[in-house]
Amino acid sequence: MTFASVWDCVVDAFWGLFVNWLCKGLLAALAGFMIALIGGWDKLTSGLFVLWFIDYIMGFVCAWRESCLSFERFQQGFGKFFLYVIAVWTATTLDDMVNFKAAGLFHSDTRALIILYLASGEIISIMTHLRALGCKVPQAVFKRLADYRDCTAFTGKPGKGA
Repeated sequence: MTFASVWDCVVDAFWGLFVNWLCKGLLAALAGFMIALIGGWDKLTSGLFVLWFIDYIMGFVCAWRESCLSFERFQQGFGKFFLYVIAVWTATTLDDMVNFKAAGLFHSDTRALIILYLASGEIISIMTHLRALGCKVPQAVFKRLADYRDCTAFTGKPGKGA
């Protein structure tokens, strides 16, 4: 390989960065704005959206296996993504308005509590999909996760969580 051919490859790659630069720039600006709305991209948000993606794929696999694919369920999965973004955005806005991050009451900010609540629901859904695919999920683990979701883990009474 000669220097000229290497140089041509580098120039082609560099030139490829500028093709459709307006679309790429607008898309990057929109993504940055959306990430700023949900309070930044940290381990909590990345974990929540990874769990959502895993749940979405596993739901697709379960539906494929049972031959009951549905466009409405497909839309519900994407709708859940947008509702998660709205919930996290609302919690971030509440944290910004109150400006003390609820640390005095919950030892965590409202955004983190909302994300952890949504993540627990996703984990329960993933466990349900695993069970439907034939994996053995211990009933005690499944029940404990459901108790955390339903706020009955510490008192045994519905709606009276920690």
